[in-house]
Amino acid sequence: MSTTISGAAQAAADATTTAAAGKKNTLGKDAFLQMLVAQLKNQDPLNPMDGTAFVAQLAQFSSLEQLQNLNTAMGSLPAYFDTFANAQMSNLIGKEAVAEGNVIKVSGSSAKIGYRLPSDIQSGEIKIYNAGGVLVDTLKIGSQRGGLQNITWNCSGQTAGDYTFEVAAKDKNGKDVPVDKLISGTVSGVTYQNGVPYLIINGIETAFSSVVAISQSKNT
Repeated sequence: MSTTISGAAQAAADATTTAAAGKKNTLGKDAFLQMLVAQLKNQDPLNPMDGTAFVAQLAQFSSLEQLQNLNTAMGSLPAYFDTFANAQMSNLIGKEAVAEGNVIKVSGSSAKIGYRLPSDIQSGEIKIYNAGGVLVDTLKIGSQRGGLQNITWNCSGQTAGDYTFEVAAKDKNGKDVPVDKLISGTVSGVTYQNGVPYLIINGIETAFSSVVAISQSKNT
């Protein structure tokens, strides 16, 4: 038996295909079903569609519908994962965090300054600036191994507030060594800006993407 679509059915199919092409050149399940119905309506009664071919087309329609339903379900996964990840952020409250940054919160007689060395250094210095950008202190660094480092700054003579710091270092050959500046402290809260989570570390809002280490609080 022939499976040829009649002229009327072909015209309907062409119109449906053209409409589908206008939508990113994709054939949706509705357009597919319209083509199938048009084919049934306009088939030659003396030469009807082969039953096997008809079943095959129904199977194609079923597969197309399942794929579109799957695409719809997959499209909602990113939002689900974002919601799940954001909910997990609350579990970080009370934890100790180390993150990229160069802000020092001064509220007492001492403050910890952290940084990360990519390799061993022979010497270096830390320059500390107040909120107005004025240099208030310079700390010398001796030979240190690569990795996470920290130094305690005696800030007893400084006014409470936010300070910033810069670190310069040289290796044994006198070449400059790039240094990653870090802040550390207990996570006291979580905020969201445009859907992006920020941890509050020592009163400083820090993007979660800048966090380099999380550990259990020493007080727990």
